[in-house]
Amino acid sequence: MSGIQYILQVAQLRLKLLLRQKFAMIGIGVGTILTIFCLFVANVSFVAPGKIFWDFSLGLSFVAQHLMAILLLGGLLSDEMQKRTLHLILVNGASRSQWLIGNLIGVWLALIAADLLWFGLSMVLSYLVFGAGGGMLLLQIKFLQWASVLIVLSFSQFFSVVLKPLLAIISAATLSIFLYSVTAVQRVFLDETAGHLIEASWSLKVFKLSKFLPPLEWYDWKIYFGYENQKSWAIVAGLLLFSFAWSALFLKFSQLAFDKKDL
Repeated sequence: MSGIQYILQVAQLRLKLLLRQKFAMIGIGVGTILTIFCLFVANVSFVAPGKIFWDFSLGLSFVAQHLMAILLLGGLLSDEMQKRTLHLILVNGASRSQWLIGNLIGVWLALIAADLLWFGLSMVLSYLVFGAGGGMLLLQIKFLQWASVLIVLSFSQFFSVVLKPLLAIISAATLSIFLYSVTAVQRVFLDETAGHLIEASWSLKVFKLSKFLPPLEWYDWKIYFGYENQKSWAIVAGLLLFSFAWSALFLKFSQLAFDKKDL
């Protein structure tokens, strides 16, 4: 059996396990409740209720996807080792790197499928209640959201290999929040008179370090909704390729760390 076949089998197994854990039912239920909540919030205002609906829908979907990404992969390795399912897969011929890649793909596809259900429900409600679906920009926002989730999944998996489950989840969540708010945090430490960061060595080092980490802010296009119909698909394609490159890099780090683990 080829390496790709092993990867696909691991991904398929991960999808089946998520379905057995009622991931689909929970995803549908949570998505439905959140979408209806967005509808109620939008109808409170008479000013651009359609935009308010999509602002809340996109925002809640964004938070839910990233939270699930961190929770699902942050403690996965420890959980699989305790259940002995990891050893069973490795004994049957899959390599450690194939296990890592397969799990990443499986969880990512599951999150995309869940988000598509929420997105489809939001589109239907938007057409029925507001008479409009939202335009091409919504698809671009979703593509970039899934791309950023892939990056978060990849470094969550890396933390799960090198840290204890709780520390891995906390580290992944902290890094995600920071990378999505680098510009906002930088403004706090910016001396507007001098035009540069204040003389605090630790803050300067943190922001220098952020330049070597994935720029998740680039993937958050929710702020453009309601002001532009769509942006360049070339930029979207470039960001998608960029996310695959970052994910491959974190996968490599995970593989190097995993190879050193004594199972």
